[in-house]
Amino acid sequence: MHPDAPAQLLAMRRISKTFPGVKALSDVDFEVWRGEVVALVGENGAGKSTLMKVLAGAQAADSGEILVDGKPVQIASTSAAHALGISTIYQELMLVADLSVVENVHLGHLKTTRWGTVDWRGMRARARMILDDLGYRGSLDAPVGNLSVAEQQLVEIAKAITRNCRLLIMDEPTASLNREEVEHFFRIVTRLRASGLSVVFITHHLNEIFEICERVVVLRDGIRVGEARVSDLTETALVEMMLGHKIEGSNVGAAREEHAFGEVLLRVTGLSTPSLLKDVSFELRRGEVLGLAGLMGSGRSEILRTIYGADKAARGTIEVHGKTALLANPRAALAAGIGLGPENRKTDGLVLSMPIRYNATMSSIPKYVGPFALLRRKEEERVKTLCETLRVKFSSTEVNVGTLSGGNQQKVILARLLDADVDIFLLDEPTRGIDIGAKDAIFRLVRDLAKQGKAVIFVSSVIEEVLHVSDRVICLNLGRVTGAQKRGAYSMPEIMVRVMGGQAQASHAGAIVR
Repeated sequence: MHPDAPAQLLAMRRISKTFPGVKALSDVDFEVWRGEVVALVGENGAGKSTLMKVLAGAQAADSGEILVDGKPVQIASTSAAHALGISTIYQELMLVADLSVVENVHLGHLKTTRWGTVDWRGMRARARMILDDLGYRGSLDAPVGNLSVAEQQLVEIAKAITRNCRLLIMDEPTASLNREEVEHFFRIVTRLRASGLSVVFITHHLNEIFEICERVVVLRDGIRVGEARVSDLTETALVEMMLGHKIEGSNVGAAREEHAFGEVLLRVTGLSTPSLLKDVSFELRRGEVLGLAGLMGSGRSEILRTIYGADKAARGTIEVHGKTALLANPRAALAAGIGLGPENRKTDGLVLSMPIRYNATMSSIPKYVGPFALLRRKEEERVKTLCETLRVKFSSTEVNVGTLSGGNQQKVILARLLDADVDIFLLDEPTRGIDIGAKDAIFRLVRDLAKQGKAVIFVSSVIEEVLHVSDRVICLNLGRVTGAQKRGAYSMPEIMVRVMGGQAQASHAGAIVR
């Protein structure tokens, strides 16, 4: 029984949900009390979003029951959830960009007059009153697509309030907000709670849990594994609940054959972008694999894209081989010896309808241009050699790269970077969507690159993969470097705390991470 709240608003009992080959939820209980903010946390794939989609009517549970005000209810659709006073704000906001603010606030529930016409005057007055209270002072007629993400989020909250919301589910609501916007958002949540509204808060950031939530429920592998009052927890205790084991003396990163690192190939100092990165500094040496550990919205991909010239920096310097490099675009980055394997290989890394040969040489095609035509045989032989070296499974270099498996597609991207003679490999999610055997092959290729004197920055959403392949790990949270650790001293709990914005004492943290 909740010690402070006057009454239970919601109870989900023994909720189970199975997808093909995956048990997403297994007999999960979840309660919400009136006027509280409860955090729902867990690692990626723990079942948080699935449980909330069941509550929001977006997915049907295989078994279990839901009670609202102590009475069993059926939530077969989002409209049924709205009728019960349950609204959801997803990370991808559900707004229509071309419609005005007032139209979006009343989207799906327009008010009408007694004569059956749309009550624009009443809707405008209602929207203005709610938005004023939320701190939005802009035009009600502005297209929502012209608003900032923070302002769009206020429109989403206003939309929920106009539906007489009693329970508001927020899925990673601060992921795209800067610190000032987050603080304003928290003030709004505090006011909503004071008015009697209940909030389910899904977040990966520890500091947000301790700042705004009263209670926390932890899921792991689709099972409810813990619940506590936030005031009774420490960051370490919460991480232990998420990981499922004590953290004393816990560290990962077993010893392996080491090699000496060479000179600094890349030095990043004070790198900042208008929207996210804040004074990011680090060094990368020849023969080193540097891992970036962070959650969604931490800035992992943005760092790589900014170094590569795909995104623009607001300030900061990038030095390559000891000299300041003006990397205004990817072509300049390639010329400086920097290559990127992008996060989404299918849309940003490969031309799926073109052959392996084209995809492997598109960054270095001038090498194969003769006096009168493309040196096709030279190109084919080079690509064949690269693919054999990387153990790409292919029947011909003319096979469309889209027909290859995910692991083989990733190897083709590595082949392209090798053919471009880059020294610095920026690999963003190179193991995403590939099987265990292919992942192991990618790990070996990354280590081989380091042994050959190349330098690699490795990004993965799976922190264990980052630790497995890297010589050193930098922790990121909300665009900032929050700590660093070297192989042999890896501590998964401390890394988890760091990437979630906690205050653990990181023994290897520094302004410029070496």
